Order: sequence, then C-alpha cells, then structure tokens
Amino acid sequence: MRLEHVGICAKDTTALKDWYIKVFGFKIVYDNKKSVPTYFLLMEDESMIEIYPMEEEDPSKTNKHQGIRHLAFGTDTIEADYQNLIDHEVEIITPLAEVGPGVKTAFFKDPEGNIIHFIQRERSLLENLK
Repeated sequence: MRLEHVGICAKDTTALKDWYIKVFGFKIVYDNKKSVPTYFLLMEDESMIEIYPMEEEDPSKTNKHQGIRHLAFGTDTIEADYQNLIDHEVEIITPLAEVGPGVKTAFFKDPEGNIIHFIQRERSLLENLK
C-alpha cells in the first residue's frame, strides 16, 4: 500500500487551492467544476492533496487535539523552503530549528489554519529506526 492523498476539508476550496499552488507549486490534476469545487493537487512525489468543501467548522486547530493534526513534508532544501514561507508571509508556528543531530524542522499554517510541518533529516526516518 501507499498513501495516495490527504483530504483537506476547506471553507474556501478555490482560495486554498490557489495558496498551495502559489507557495508550493503543486499542480491541479482534478477539478470537478462544481459551484464549490473539489480539487486534487499533485506533489512532486506523485502523492496528492484533495481540497473539498466543508459542511461544518471544527474549532480545534492546535497540534495537540485528537485526530490528524499536521501534514509533514520532507525536504532536502529546508532553508530555501523556509525562506519561501517567509517570502509568502506564511504564519509560522515554530521557526526553523535543529531539533536533533541532523534533523531540522519548522511548523506553519496554511490560510485556513491547517498545520504543516517541514522536516529535513540527514538520514531517513526508516534508516534511523533500523
């Protein structure tokens, strides 16, 4: 098995889609063309993010509430990726920091408050677990 996509239920699907394209360069691979559309955005590694319309708002927007709380994007260019966040005036939760030997992270929010985590490792997590 593999992770095909992660779904983000959004207040404004078009605005959120536009943000992910502008900030990360993701590509639209599906648009259902409804009045409040659903989109699938393709990432470099061929995984996807689905952005679909919300029906109810959930006020729990911290990393410590039950459920899926953040998306972690692995990167080999964390300094440049972090600077891209600054350049786009993205809300930073936890600034770029080295959190362990060879591990750098940063946490930030998309425009709807979803938490995203950048992580760069000298060795992959799987290599470290062996």
